[in-house]
Order: sequence, then C-alpha cells, then structure tokens
Amino acid sequence: MASRAKKLFFGSILSFGLWGITELIVGNLFLEDLRNWESPPPPKQEEITLYGNPYLIFENVPGSWSTSNQHVNFTANINSMGFRAPELDIPKPDGIRRFITTGDSSVYGFGVNDADVFSSIAAEKLGYKVQAVNAAVPGYSSYQSVNLLKLRGFKVEPDLLVIANIWSDNNFDAFVDKNVLALYAGYESSLSGSAKKTLSKSAIYRVLDWRLRLKKHRSKIKEKRKVGWQVGSNEHIGLRRVAINDYAQNLETMVQMALENNAEVVFIMLANEEDIEQTSGDKAWTPYRDVMEETAMRYGAPLINVPELFRRSGLEKHQLFLDEMHPTKAGHKIMGEALGELLMSHDWVNGGPIMTEYDGSPRPEYKDPFIKGATSSGPITGFNNDSGPTKIEGTIKFDGYEGGLIQIDVMSAGRSQTVLNVVKQQGPGNFMIPVGQPRKVKLRAYIDPEGDGPDSDDPLIDLGKTVLSLDQNPIQRVTIDIDNKTVTPQ
Repeated sequence: MASRAKKLFFGSILSFGLWGITELIVGNLFLEDLRNWESPPPPKQEEITLYGNPYLIFENVPGSWSTSNQHVNFTANINSMGFRAPELDIPKPDGIRRFITTGDSSVYGFGVNDADVFSSIAAEKLGYKVQAVNAAVPGYSSYQSVNLLKLRGFKVEPDLLVIANIWSDNNFDAFVDKNVLALYAGYESSLSGSAKKTLSKSAIYRVLDWRLRLKKHRSKIKEKRKVGWQVGSNEHIGLRRVAINDYAQNLETMVQMALENNAEVVFIMLANEEDIEQTSGDKAWTPYRDVMEETAMRYGAPLINVPELFRRSGLEKHQLFLDEMHPTKAGHKIMGEALGELLMSHDWVNGGPIMTEYDGSPRPEYKDPFIKGATSSGPITGFNNDSGPTKIEGTIKFDGYEGGLIQIDVMSAGRSQTVLNVVKQQGPGNFMIPVGQPRKVKLRAYIDPEGDGPDSDDPLIDLGKTVLSLDQNPIQRVTIDIDNKTVTPQ
C-alpha cells in the first residue's frame, strides 16, 4: 500500500510538472492567441469602422472617422479602448468624476461631432472635473452593452452609468442577439460557470478556445453582419433582437454591475419623430419603455424622459431629428443640458448621491403584445398595430409557388424603412394587412419553404418600386405578383 501511494504521489508530481512546463511553453509561444482570447480593442484599420468580435458581435475601431453625404457631415474620434472619447488615464486621477453612456447610434451621436453629443455637453456643463466616456456603438443592444461593460467599461472606473439602450433591443431584425452570443459563447456566459472560470486561467485552454471556436466565429460575424445607421433591417426574421424579458434582465444586470463597481445609475428614455407628432395607436417600443421606467423605479434611479423634453422645447421634428430617430445637434443639446442639470441638482460632481433607496422588489414577468403567440425562438403572425385606420388588401399571385409560407412585410417608405406589420400565409390568394396610422409604405416578400421564418437562404422579393400612399387613401387594394416582382393597384 505504501509503495502504491508513493507511486501515485510521484505520478501526480510528474503530471503537474509536465502540465506546468506545457503552460509555460504555450504561454510564451502563443502570445497573440492569448491576447485575442481576451478580446482587446481592434487595431486601427483603413475603411473599417465596425469590427467583428465574438463577444460583442461587432465593435468600434479606434481612429478618426468622417462621414459626409447629403444628409450628415460629422467626424467621430474613437480612442484605443473603442470608446468615442479622448484617451483616458487608468487608474482614474484623483478628483476626476467620470460617467459612461451605453446605447446605439442615437447615444453614440450619429450625425453630430464629438463635442455636440449630449454626453459631451453634460460633461462640459459640469466642469473640468468631469469626463464623459461614450461607450455607445451603432446598432448595439443591451446584450452587447453588458458584455462591453464587462470587457472594458468598468476599467475606466466610472462613478455613474447612463443607460439609454432601447432601439436595437426592441427592433425586429435579421438575428436574435441571445442566439448569436450563445453561438459565439459571449463574454458573460463563457466566464459565468465556476468550471470555465478555472479553465480560463490556463493558457492551454485559452489558446485552444481561441483557435477552435472563437477565431472562426469572429470571421463569420465580420463577413455576415453589416450594420446600418437606421432602425429596421431589410432582412428581418420577425423577431425582436432582444425579447422583452431578456431586455428587462439586461437592464437589471447593468444596474447591479454598476452598484457592484461603486457607480450609480441614470436611465435615459430616447425619443423619435412619432413622439413629436403624437400619433395615436399602440407603438412597438412602448412595452420596452415601460420596462425601462419600471426598472428605474424599482432601483430608485432617475429617468430622463426625452420625448417629454422634446415636446416641451417647442421645436419642430425636423429641428430635433436627422431622420426618424437620430437627434440633431439641437436635440443632443436638450438631452445634454437635462443630464447636466440633473447631476448638478444632486451635487454629483462633489459626491452627492443621485439614487434613492430601492425596495428590492423582484423583476416582474413582461408580455410583449407585438408578438402574438411567439417565443424567443419561434415565428410570429403579425405585429399589434391593427388599431389604426389603414390597411392593404388584395390578391397574391405566384405561379411558381412550390410550397411553404409567403411572408409580406409592410415598411415605412422613408429612409429607415421600419417594418410596420407582417402577414404570413400558406400560398397565393387573398390577403389583408392592417398598417396603423396613415403614411406612405412599401412592400417586400419572403418565400419561406420551411415555414421557420425567413433567413439568408430564403428568396427575398423586393417590391419597393411601388409606393402606396395610405396617407391619401387609407384602404389600398393591390395585386402582388411574386413572379414579376410587381405591386399593382386594383
């Protein structure tokens, strides 16, 4: 027995020794792979403003990027951490107060220069002791912001987290963030289990994980995902990018992360053109706004209501928005002054608290009325905007039909082409689509042979040459000819 115990003991010592030597060798030979596994900001590159990242799907590329066309003319400067901010001292110098903002292109500041983004305006109003860190990225959802905060956001030691995520989360798009991040084992999930936390300390594990899994997925993301500035997608699959209860969980996660890092929280409820027009009928973003407002109340966090601020400003919508949802310089000024005044009223610069005590009540379960009978991985039959006065009806002709579902999308005819409603049916024939409020719209069709929701392999039929003016005639009768890709008024 003693001899056997000695053999086991020396065998264990030898095994650990060999493992340790291998760790040293791998750690020295594969430094680039180890660095990539940690997902640092990408290096500066020519003509690439968004870069594939297995933990973030995509991220800002450091550099100075200018956009100039008939609609906008601005320059965005991205620092070495991937934030739209100057280079930052880490650790944070004594006496400096920092706040960090999360969200998509409306928070990033598409269309305006660095100094005109609302976060910059608020920091300037508060004085030289305050630094704004703009961690918003065009197209970012709350899932991406959670991971970005974990990767880099809290390394800048913010004293305040400003959460403004909503448009990308509530958007109907070509993918569901949770599914993409699960496929690529996002930063949060890959480090959440105790076993993986232990393994992540091993250089061997990190090199293999990068080479066998993350590297190839980053290239796939880079190739497949093209991010636009506008809301909506020309290849949506009938699902929100972030389901409503996942959105609620992500907001709560960000609040808890902030508190754990000795930072407070402010929520900003973003606005769009329809808030100024105040059109009647249910809005697709209303349930998500309700989630944000309820989360702020439960945690005692202030909430800045931008729709109300914009309405009270007396400005016209074209003075407040570049398009349907991106604020102009004037819009950003209103937002920045509101944030600055809030923080000044609490003496935040000198350490004054801005959050009240929260009741600790559990997060409720939410229902999304805009997805009928849907789950986070299943198809939908339509959006809930049939309370409006307009509709499109008529006949679908398709001589080449061979089976499956035909999906017709109604989109706003503006630059953003927001999806307003969807109808799916088994084959050609009569159809009817409620649209909601009077407006100009276009159509498109997907041929979905498997009936599992349109994807990149399913034919997309562009019917956008014909604009239907529901603002002039609220009920339009048309013939949709799939074979000839036409829409003909009856």
